[in-house]
This record gives sequence, structure tokens and C-alpha cells, in this order.
Amino acid sequence: MIYGTVLGQIPDSTTFSKPYKSPAKAATWAFLAPGGGQFYNGQKLKGTALLSGAIVSGILYIDYSSKYSDYSGVDSIKKAEYLKLRNKYGWWVGFVYIYGLLDAIVEAHLHPFNEIMNEDLEKPKSEDNKE
Repeated sequence: MIYGTVLGQIPDSTTFSKPYKSPAKAATWAFLAPGGGQFYNGQKLKGTALLSGAIVSGILYIDYSSKYSDYSGVDSIKKAEYLKLRNKYGWWVGFVYIYGLLDAIVEAHLHPFNEIMNEDLEKPKSEDNKE
């Protein structure tokens, strides 16, 4: 039940002429890596940006975490600054990951949108001409 609620309706293969993007597959790829769902949806630039953002934030998180743990000076303000920056980049990793997951699911749902919106409504289909 939750599966259908989160991922919406799955269209049948006859609905669209182009293959649709599955929100379930987009979510799976997004769970595997930040930006993975965007790569599945064909959004390489957005996927690269999310993956790069997560990697950079993760590296900075690890760097400030080690600086905080290894700090043996007497300046508590400097140690508090390391803690603040460590937490900031930890939140950024989570934000990029969750944003990528949600964006991948939404984009998979909206994948056929351009095809549907570009359809010529004035031109009758061949089935409509058979009268």
C-alpha cells in the first residue's frame, strides 16, 4: 500500500510512445548514490552536481570531524568552530541525498510530460477519422 502511495500509478506500456521512467527504479538508483536517480532519468548535469556536492560535503565532514577529534589546544572557540563546521557539512550530505531522492521520483513521474504537452490536439488521430 505504501509503495503505491509513494510512487504513484504505474502507467501501462501502451500509454506513451516513448518508454516511461519508473519512479521505483529512480528511487532505487537514488538510494544507491546521490544523483543516481537523476542519471537514470537522463539528467546527467543535475546528477553530476548532486554527486559532486555530496562527495565534497562528505570530504569536508570527514576533515572537520578529524580536526575536532584531534584538537588538543587550549582554545575552546577553535574546537567549537570545528564542531560547527563538521555538523554543517554532515547536514549538507543528508540534504543533498534526500533532495536527490525526492527529485528523482518526481522527475520520473513527470518524464512523459513534454511528450503529452507537445501533442497536437487539433489534429485528429487516425482512429477518429474512421467514420
